[in-house]
Amino acid sequence: MEKSKLTSMEARRDRTGGIVRDKLDVLMEDMHREAVPPHLTKLAQDLQSALDEKVASTATSS
Repeated sequence: MEKSKLTSMEARRDRTGGIVRDKLDVLMEDMHREAVPPHLTKLAQDLQSALDEKVASTATSS
């Protein structure tokens, strides 16, 4: 029996903290549609960068 492959979304979810990353993606999309205070935009971008750095460091240490 052939093992089923993870979809790209499932694979990304495993690598990037899953639910947190999904919620961050939704937040970033919503920020483009509605007025958001600049400090909240900056915090969301910082969080996204931190998640990206964590994934990158995990990938290089494996």
